[in-house]
Amino acid sequence: MPSHLSRISYARCAALLVALALPSAWAQAEPVAPAARDLALPPGSVVEVVYEERLSPTDVQQAAAAPFGRFGIPVVENAVDVYRMQYVTTGLEGEVAVVTAALFVPVEAARNPAPLYVFGSGTTGLGDACAPSREVDLPQPLGMYRGYLAPYAGRGIVTVFPDYLGFEDPTRPQAYFHAASEAHVLLDAARAVRALFAEAPWLGELDDAVLMGGYSQGGHAAFAAADLRPWYAPEIPLLGMIGYGATTDVLPLFAEGPFYAPYVIASWSAIYGPEQVDAAAVLAERWLPTLSREAVDVCVDRAQQIYPFDIDQMYTAEFAAALRRGSVARDFPGLYALFVENNTGLSGHGLPALMVQGGQDVIVRDPTQERFVRLLCAEGSDVQYLNVRDARHRETRPAGFDAAVSWIFDRAAGLPAPTTCAP
Repeated sequence: MPSHLSRISYARCAALLVALALPSAWAQAEPVAPAARDLALPPGSVVEVVYEERLSPTDVQQAAAAPFGRFGIPVVENAVDVYRMQYVTTGLEGEVAVVTAALFVPVEAARNPAPLYVFGSGTTGLGDACAPSREVDLPQPLGMYRGYLAPYAGRGIVTVFPDYLGFEDPTRPQAYFHAASEAHVLLDAARAVRALFAEAPWLGELDDAVLMGGYSQGGHAAFAAADLRPWYAPEIPLLGMIGYGATTDVLPLFAEGPFYAPYVIASWSAIYGPEQVDAAAVLAERWLPTLSREAVDVCVDRAQQIYPFDIDQMYTAEFAAALRRGSVARDFPGLYALFVENNTGLSGHGLPALMVQGGQDVIVRDPTQERFVRLLCAEGSDVQYLNVRDARHRETRPAGFDAAVSWIFDRAAGLPAPTTCAP
C-alpha cells in the first residue's frame, strides 16, 4: 500500500484525491480535497478517499460481537481495509451535492474478483450529528454499522455505506424517505466505487456485479435505486436487492411506527413546502412547537423516547381516524400523493430480491412485508422471502447475514435467483 499521498487523474477532469497512508503516516499528512461544489463534476465523481485503518479478521469479529448479538459472531475469511470517501451526487434541485460514505475493502480475499454491495442505513435522524458516517463519534452508536458491515468485506464483498442527501448540508435536513434522492445517493455510490477501483488497481479486482441492500429506511432506498436505475444510471450492472425489515411504503409506517412520522413531516415539508405538507393537519398540536428542533436535531434513539408509539397521541384526531379506516387518499389527498410518489420497488424493474423479515418486528409488521412481497412477485421479480420468526426489527440484519452473503455471491456467479413467489 502506498505510504504517501497521491493525486490521480479521473475521467472528464474530475478531481480525485486519494490518501492511502498507513495510520501512523496519516497522522502527519492531512489531504485537502478539491472544492467539489465549485467544480462541474458529474454524478459519481470521487472527491476524496482517505484510508482509515486495517482490521484483522479478529478485529472484524470483535467489532461484530455487539451488532450480531445472539446470532453469533460471523465467519470472517480475510482482513478489511476501511476508507472514508466523498463523492458527487445529484441534489434536490439538480445541483452538485457531495455525500460521505464508508468503504470496506477485502484484503486478499479468497474469492476474487469481489462483487460490490451498496448498503443503505436505517433511520438515524435528520440532523448532521445523526449522519451514519458520524456514528463512531457518538456516545452510543445508533446502528453499529461498522461492526455490522465490515464482515461483508471480511467475506470478500466490497461494501460501501453512504450517508443520505442533506447530511453535512446546513441548509436542509436529511431527505428522509425521499425516493429520488435515495436512489441517486446509492447509484452514485456504485459509480464512485467502480471509478475508484478502475483508477486504483492496488485496491483489488472488482467484479462487474452490483447488489443493493438496506435495513428499514435503507430497504426503501435500495428499491428506489432499482426503480430509477434505467433512467439515472443504466450503466450500473445491478443484479438484485436485499431488504432487512425494509420499509418500502411510508404510509403503513405512519400506522405501525408512528414515532417516525415527525421525521417524515419535517423532511418532506422542507422538500415540498409547508403548503403541500401541513404539519398541523397531521401531527397533534403538542408536537408542533418543538418540531423544527426535536425532529431535525434529535437522533433516533432520543426521538423514540420523545415521541409516542400510539397514533392517538401522535396525530390529530382526523388523521388518526383516516389511518384506521384507510381513507388517507380521500381525506388527505395532497399528502397521499407524496406517499405514492415515494413508494419504492414496484416499478416493474424485474430484478430479484431477498427479503429478510423478523417475525417479532413491530415497526414493519409481517402482513405489510408480505403484501410488498406479493406485489413485487406480481411485477415480475423472483423474490426469496425469509421470515426469521424470533427476530425483531433491528435483528433482521444479523439474522439475514449468512443468507445475504450466499445470495450476493450466487447473483454474481450468474446462478438463477431462488423464489418463494406463488406459481
